[in-house]
Amino acid sequence: MADCRSLPQMCLLGPIPPRTPGRSDAQVPSDAARGVCKYGRIPFVYFYQDGATADPAFGLLDIEIAIQRRGPGLFACEIYAIGDGYQSGHGASEPEPLVFELRGRGRTIAKAEWRYPIILSGHMDALTYSIPLALSGEAFELLDRILVPPARARVTVCLE
Repeated sequence: MADCRSLPQMCLLGPIPPRTPGRSDAQVPSDAARGVCKYGRIPFVYFYQDGATADPAFGLLDIEIAIQRRGPGLFACEIYAIGDGYQSGHGASEPEPLVFELRGRGRTIAKAEWRYPIILSGHMDALTYSIPLALSGEAFELLDRILVPPARARVTVCLE
């Protein structure tokens, strides 16, 4: 077992992208008809062993995030990602979760913390997560970006 760390990532929030033949449909929200949604996509978050930034241990690809109003005072955050275990080891969200800071006007308005499941070496698996959010309607309107700060993780290195 070894400790590793990701680099910070961010994305802007906007509407759900329209369907087109050349792009896969958005995977979140699970039901767009449930309410107004803000959507963002982060291409990847990779975890690197200390001092080895050229060779990732494992990662998450095509991370989609949706924040949706589901009724008066009811909001949810849904996340979809592909676990990229085609790297050098099994990855786990221990010792800390991946944090999604929902931001607006230069400050963090809410957070979603995700303890993603183990990402297996030799696999590319779809991962999903959903959590209710404590937001007001005014706070939801301010959301304009998502920041994923660096996170620590644990990797079991798999050598062939």
